[in-house]
Amino acid sequence: MHGAFAKIVRRSIRGSLGRFLAIIGIVALGCGFFAGLQMSGPDMRASADRYYDGTHLWDIRLLSTLGFSDDDVQRVRDIEGIADAMPSISTDAMMQMGDEQAAVRIALLPDGAQDGEQADEVTVASDDDEYLNRLLLRDGRWPTAEDECVVSADTAAGEPRIGQTIRVLYGTDALDGTLDSREFTVVGTVSSSNYPYTVSFGSTTLGSGMIEQYLYAPRDAFADDAAYTEIYATVEGASAHESGSDDYEQAVTRVTDRIERNADDLAAARLDDVKRPLQQELDERRATYETERDAAMVQLEQTAQQLDAAAQSNPGSGQIAAARAQLEQRQDQTEREFADAEAQLTDAQAELDAMEPPELYVLDRTQSEGAASYQGDSERMDSIADVFPAMFFLVAALVALTTMTRMVENERIEIGTYKALGYGTATIACKYLAYAAAASVTGAVIGIAVLSQILPYIVMQAYAIIYAVPAPPLPLPVQPGAALLSGGLGVGVTLLCTWFAVVSSLRETPSRLMLPRPPKAGKRILLERIGPLWRRMSFSWKVTCRNIFRYKRRFLMTIIGISGCTALMLVGFGLHDSIWDIIDNQFGTIQHYNTVVSLNANATDEDLESVRRTLREHDATELTRVDMQNMQVAGTDDADPLSVQVIVPQEASALTDVITFRERVGHNPVAFDDDAVLVTEKAAARLGLHVGDELTLYRQDGMGNATGGGARVPVTGIVENYVGNMVYVGPDAWRRVAAQDDGMDAELAYRTTYAVAPDGLRARDDLSAALREVPHLSTVGFSAISIETYSTMLSSINLIVVVLIVSAAALAFIVLYNLTNINIGERVREIATLKVLGFTRGEVNAYIFREIAILSLVGDLFGLALGTWLEGFVIATVEVDVVMFGRIIHPLSYLYAFLLTLVFSAVVVLAMRGRLDRVDMVESLKSVD
Repeated sequence: MHGAFAKIVRRSIRGSLGRFLAIIGIVALGCGFFAGLQMSGPDMRASADRYYDGTHLWDIRLLSTLGFSDDDVQRVRDIEGIADAMPSISTDAMMQMGDEQAAVRIALLPDGAQDGEQADEVTVASDDDEYLNRLLLRDGRWPTAEDECVVSADTAAGEPRIGQTIRVLYGTDALDGTLDSREFTVVGTVSSSNYPYTVSFGSTTLGSGMIEQYLYAPRDAFADDAAYTEIYATVEGASAHESGSDDYEQAVTRVTDRIERNADDLAAARLDDVKRPLQQELDERRATYETERDAAMVQLEQTAQQLDAAAQSNPGSGQIAAARAQLEQRQDQTEREFADAEAQLTDAQAELDAMEPPELYVLDRTQSEGAASYQGDSERMDSIADVFPAMFFLVAALVALTTMTRMVENERIEIGTYKALGYGTATIACKYLAYAAAASVTGAVIGIAVLSQILPYIVMQAYAIIYAVPAPPLPLPVQPGAALLSGGLGVGVTLLCTWFAVVSSLRETPSRLMLPRPPKAGKRILLERIGPLWRRMSFSWKVTCRNIFRYKRRFLMTIIGISGCTALMLVGFGLHDSIWDIIDNQFGTIQHYNTVVSLNANATDEDLESVRRTLREHDATELTRVDMQNMQVAGTDDADPLSVQVIVPQEASALTDVITFRERVGHNPVAFDDDAVLVTEKAAARLGLHVGDELTLYRQDGMGNATGGGARVPVTGIVENYVGNMVYVGPDAWRRVAAQDDGMDAELAYRTTYAVAPDGLRARDDLSAALREVPHLSTVGFSAISIETYSTMLSSINLIVVVLIVSAAALAFIVLYNLTNINIGERVREIATLKVLGFTRGEVNAYIFREIAILSLVGDLFGLALGTWLEGFVIATVEVDVVMFGRIIHPLSYLYAFLLTLVFSAVVVLAMRGRLDRVDMVESLKSVD
């Protein structure tokens, strides 16, 4: 029996090979796409975890307002749950690198760096377990002299290069007490798992607010008495869990909670460490003071006694009187000097006694910009994987249902015979379930095996544009859960549709099943009731219209299948539009200035005038002075404060000349005056702000944390903006803000100038060279460079868009081919009858393919509407934090999605013409009975 059953199944496969291959293709695409996208996020996270573990990236980072000492490092090591701890020193500085100036983080090269051995692309072996954040030397050598350094190998600009000399211009307040060397020669390039996000290596108060490069220098480059600025630590057992997973977070949180409970003790111990040498020095100064004071007083007393003795032996002497007067003056001066010294010592003691314990910050990887950004992007891939495969499976289910229903209809006489012979439903269904299982299992295996490797690899290569996380070598690990889920869904949906089709047929009696299903009775359709239109239609068009509405299930299946494919293609094209609209909408439409010149805090009015004069000399126009500050803003909800750039113009009216303030929907203008507070749209959405709500502005420290009590101010408008999170504050509104926080300056210096300068590389180079001669220059930025940076960042998603479009196009072709094949198979007798009646080849083709063309057009139109809705959802899912994607799908994208579906329809029609030619006219003479 088993041999006969297998033979029947094989015969069915050979007899309908096209149908069998179509099921394989649709299931392979659906399962493979689902599995590939479902594995992309986990594969990204696994790659990052492999990189983090291979380089012993920190789990906990400690910061202190008083720094750390070796004793503090040991105290951290002694905390339960801490595996290893490593101190470090870092400071931020603006540096001259060739023709460019950039904000750079200068860090201490770990002691174990030179002894570490790079085992592979992501692993550094070392005998020193306390060597954390291990560096991968990509080129050159390690620095040995105090004026040598290694820099990042992962910057997009590729600067500076080995052998190049870079120079410190200025830095944060802590620079002078931290760094001794002011000039470095680059001797090597490195990759650091501490800085995986290459668009920005962190936040700073310098320049644009982003760290654009990092370097490591040996200990001799730093001040001898420089305290450690941070302590990196790893948690026992944390590396056994995947970074970012719940188990990992729980392991780290247990230790961070323990550290925070001991934070007061750690802070008190650090305060004692700082105060002890100072108190000792002060005590020594006081002892010296008292000794010198006592000696001086003894000497004065002895001198007075000598004068008294001299006066007794020589009364009335003028010399003695003069000497006594000088002694009194000297005594008064000495007493004043010692009184001043006493006051200084007292003040020093009071200041020392008033010292408070330092603030201790305990950070984990969720507060690391690079690790958190990568984790967030991998989770966005999970969101995409939850949307697109659902559409694929929906279309695949419909195609499988249609395919198997047609197969059952073709063999209804055979099914009726089996039922008449007494076979049960399950026994009869086994043949069709075996057929469907063979096709779906084969398709699932092929799809998962291929696309689980290709899609995650493409996604990781795309994100490699902005993340320096090495991808693992092929073959990639297959996630069993995702593979089983996708395969189970693909096979399950196909088998369920098959069972439904068989059971639906078996509801009929054997006598009815053993007869071919009679054609559906013709009915009047709506068009027939429109007399003038119906009378003018040809016979073939009337038949076409009747057939479309006569077979409603075929109509719906085709419409849904085609509309789903069109929608997916439109989403792909719409994503491309939304990504690149960021640049087109921001630079030129919203932001009219193309040059930004900033001076540092030491700039004078003469320096500001020099900037203005230099810009004028290079034909720059629309010069607008503003103050730019990196701050934190909180909204009305419980969300964490958001890092924003607060821009306050010297003159409100001047800012409206270089920035267009308008709403995105409707482009209604938004007023900006001295009392205005405007928030960009994405920042407002993140914070839950609306016009009239109050926001709270906080100062931001060098680590990107909110400080101070904050200042509340009402929002007067929400404006369109695509790059960055901004808050525009009018001059009078800023004064009200500053009045609420003593740490904010009410009177601003407006050291930044916006300008519209002549475009072109030569013009920019000339202007940049001239501005570098201005004293206290901080940064010179050009929109052209920003456009290039954002183009690089967003191109990572662009490659994923191409994958989505190609996948949707492949699905569309398979769906159209299968549905057309089924349509022709259902109408063999009808086609043969047409040939017997003398229809020409062209008329027969037009009779059949006209319906396909109409259904493709209708499905196309429904697909455009569905794709518009789906694209809006996907855009909100895949947006990155620092940009807002465009919200409009271009007309050309609608046209491309529409035409591609029609092109696939045309290709399918051409491929099916041969099958129509092979239809035998004798078929039409066979009796229905």
